[in-house]
Amino acid sequence: MLNCVLIDDEPLALQLLEDFVNKTPYLKLLGKFEEPLQAISLLESSAVDLLFLDIKMPDITGIDFYRSLKNKPEVIFTTAYSEYALNGFELKAMDYLLKPISFEKFITACNRVKDFVETKHSKEKEKGKDYFFINVSHKMHKIFFDDILYLEGYKDYTKMHLTSATNPLLILHNLKYFEDLLDRNEFVRIHRSYIVAIRKIHTASRKSVTIQQHSLPVSDNYRDGFFAVIEQH
Repeated sequence: MLNCVLIDDEPLALQLLEDFVNKTPYLKLLGKFEEPLQAISLLESSAVDLLFLDIKMPDITGIDFYRSLKNKPEVIFTTAYSEYALNGFELKAMDYLLKPISFEKFITACNRVKDFVETKHSKEKEKGKDYFFINVSHKMHKIFFDDILYLEGYKDYTKMHLTSATNPLLILHNLKYFEDLLDRNEFVRIHRSYIVAIRKIHTASRKSVTIQQHSLPVSDNYRDGFFAVIEQH
């Protein structure tokens, strides 16, 4: 069960989200608010797993409100303005839903959060294990962390390149899912589209890394963080 909170200054949009939550068996609504600041007490005092958060609101944007939270639940941003999408993903949002929101898109986003939270909890329980399981084409695949070369993001999908496989696995999770799942001492993001296994890197420069025969770009946004990590190894 995922505990969720809804924040939207439009009553009709808030009611629609509540109806969608009530249709989803694994979601439990803890509260709904038209004013973001009214939600702070609940967010600080309760175990909230998922926040549905409108972006454009009168007193404070959803993006600024989310940045201000000390304990940040997973977030799905909702808005009628597509230009806010990039900012939402920079905050590592699980998804971004453009109004008017269909139930199909709503449930797809929620399923992604559910899979992520369950995998995260499983990882915490199994701390110390050197593998995890992931759903690929309706089959659970056992993945050893040491087998991963790098991950390549394609919007809602990720290609996982493995030492043991000729072809990558195509997985219905975005790259942010794996960025949160994997140990950041062992895996580092070097580009909007790439996460690499640090121990698999052969060479690294300001513009690229090589892993086996693959040359992968290092982008300006991730360069400093990348070198800060590898300098600790």
